[in-house]
Amino acid sequence: MSAVKVTFLGTGSTGDPSRRCGSTAVSLPDGTVILVDTSGGNEIWHALREASIDVARIRVIVLTHQHLDHAAGLPFVLFRLAMAGMAADGYRGPIDVCAPAAAVDDLRRMCEILFPGMFTPWWIGDRMRWHGCTSDQYVWGLELRDDGTTSPTTARLGTPGDGLPEGVIATISTMAVSHGAPPVPAQAVRIDAALANGDVRRVAISGDTGPNLGFTRFAGGVDLLIHEAIESEGLGANPFLVFGTGHVTAAGAGKVAAASRVKRLALHHLNARTGQHPETVRAEAAEHFTGEILVPNDLDTTEV
Repeated sequence: MSAVKVTFLGTGSTGDPSRRCGSTAVSLPDGTVILVDTSGGNEIWHALREASIDVARIRVIVLTHQHLDHAAGLPFVLFRLAMAGMAADGYRGPIDVCAPAAAVDDLRRMCEILFPGMFTPWWIGDRMRWHGCTSDQYVWGLELRDDGTTSPTTARLGTPGDGLPEGVIATISTMAVSHGAPPVPAQAVRIDAALANGDVRRVAISGDTGPNLGFTRFAGGVDLLIHEAIESEGLGANPFLVFGTGHVTAAGAGKVAAASRVKRLALHHLNARTGQHPETVRAEAAEHFTGEILVPNDLDTTEV
């Protein structure tokens, strides 16, 4: 594979039974998979299987926050990774899980309650490496190298034309964002991935978030911005009430994309029960962003 492939495993929210809850797989040119969020349960396993994504290729799992529609699939993914590692030729190397630091203990506890013994060496405990961006760090980073190793680093927010350091195939950066009523620790994600010729492709994923002034810098100039659009102002949503719950409307996502000068915008975290059909959110965002706008369905893919 010569490009970076993005697979929209889940594009909905807890209120939309017609779509899986949010999860995105970013496949690097060498086949490494970075999984951002894990949907709402065992649906993540079905999505990965239907998308023909080999679970054993997942090296990094990034959780934007601990809400059930983003994190409840984590124990299912870890279980499948543990099972894959037991195969004769299975991957037995480390698995990096990146989450807001204040959520790590709760996420570990959830996994241990649902699957007692998961973190023993017999299963996957000796392979797990938990990372978290603390509230005082604001931004945080992880490097993936071509020898299969990873290490935390200073967040690297390159601009178009910048390459990655020698031997680094991708960097994962996270930024603390505001979400929830009551608020929960949350983060946006950015992945900068190197192609074989040294060019870099950049993808930013907002997670669930209210307006954040620093996000336009964080996502500045990326090839693809995947942004939530939980409500539509054209359907009567009050943007200030939506912002108050730590979310953004389709119009707000369009404004963020324009301010960030991204190349393409993909809208997800939709809720068809409120009338949020693809043409509705696309038209609303297009009032503010003139670039290409995707409204993907579950299992749709795109290359960057």
